[in-house]
Amino acid sequence: MYTAKEVLVTFNATINGYEEIYRGVSKSFGLSDCAFWILYYIRQSEEKVTQKDICSFIYQPKQTVHSALKKMVKDGWIEVGDYNGKRHKYVTLTKKGEEFSRKTVDLVLAEEIAAFEDMDASERELAIKLLAKYSDSLSQRMSKFR
Repeated sequence: MYTAKEVLVTFNATINGYEEIYRGVSKSFGLSDCAFWILYYIRQSEEKVTQKDICSFIYQPKQTVHSALKKMVKDGWIEVGDYNGKRHKYVTLTKKGEEFSRKTVDLVLAEEIAAFEDMDASERELAIKLLAKYSDSLSQRMSKFR
């Protein structure tokens, strides 16, 4: 039986390992981490996305996301247009961005789905349930530091 501290060490090492996997994938595609996650979010989203949505999904500051978006506009991958006045902007892929995403983030999404399909339905459900429970508890406990 593992102690809570032993589980924490293993859990954090695993999370850091995930981050390293995605950092390596981003780099192999010639993308910054932020640009990768922006494209990822746009591709997995079933609705139009705003810059605010992106910030919420990738947990990055507005300025970091804004800088990445500016570069992506310059590179011709995305367009940013007005939505609901100037406070929110839609972010959409251009044709060039769609083509690039098919060769990059779409492949990552497919591999992630395949990795979850390596588990049976009950394992997937348990993994999500336990991760959500830990996340909720941690958020509540850490709120005293905010």
